[in-house]
Amino acid sequence: MAYRLTPSAKRDLAEIFAYYEERAGLDAADRLIDSITERFSLLSDFPDAGRSTADLGAGVRCFPVGRYLVYYRKARRRDVVILRVLHGARDQKRSFRKH
Repeated sequence: MAYRLTPSAKRDLAEIFAYYEERAGLDAADRLIDSITERFSLLSDFPDAGRSTADLGAGVRCFPVGRYLVYYRKARRRDVVILRVLHGARDQKRSFRKH
């Protein structure tokens, strides 16, 4: 299986990186982004690992990574599409639909 990121997910990761780089430095930001993106491969191998969040859209699933929630959907041919990466303290419904 493979995965791909939506423009919103790419934007989320860039915002997370910038936030942590400013507050904790480049190395900490790199480590955080690496820990999140490493899970993308896991989700592509085990797409049912996350919980269903159908209230956000048909087939949308959610998987926690530290303080962040990765929203994704199985696509055709066993691919996984990473939809969003959001901090768990945010209003998930509002933030998910924002971009």
